[in-house]
Amino acid sequence: MNRVFGNYEVTLRDEPVYFRNSADNPRAYIHEYCRSDEYRHVSAHGVSVRENDETLASAILLGVGGATGVNENSVAFDGESLYMTSGDALYSLSLPSLELNWCVKVDFATCFGVFWLKERSCLLTWGELEIGCYTKTGEKIWSSSGPDIFTEGLELQENIATVTDFKGDVHSINLSNGEIYSANT
Repeated sequence: MNRVFGNYEVTLRDEPVYFRNSADNPRAYIHEYCRSDEYRHVSAHGVSVRENDETLASAILLGVGGATGVNENSVAFDGESLYMTSGDALYSLSLPSLELNWCVKVDFATCFGVFWLKERSCLLTWGELEIGCYTKTGEKIWSSSGPDIFTEGLELQENIATVTDFKGDVHSINLSNGEIYSANT
């Protein structure tokens, strides 16, 4: 998947056969980041930055917790930094160098996506068990969980995030304070 942020073309890809310290990996990366070295990674997401057909940087994000894949919501950009999800974590990377700014665990299981909420100057994470709001420096503002896992989608409106759980129940979350209520009732 390719995205353009300013003058930079950013490419994201799943690297399902990536192994640490292996010469047999399909691609080499300048940086390798993992939230925890205690566990074997279950997801590997590669990212590279190009400008004028020249590769400037590359990194591999090794996710622990639940497995994730690269999707349209795997990356957000605030004008300065990239924010990417892999496994149960959210990573902040400098653009274009892809140096690690910080990494935080944002869900007990898996994080499906991240959204930059420009009007609120914060990040919203969509996890399997939690919807969270974070500052640009990775500080948690609030998080909300529901009665079941949030696997069926997330939609953003002006002040509300609407998320659907595994049972098909729809929940609305106030983006100001994280208050959650069932939209089915």
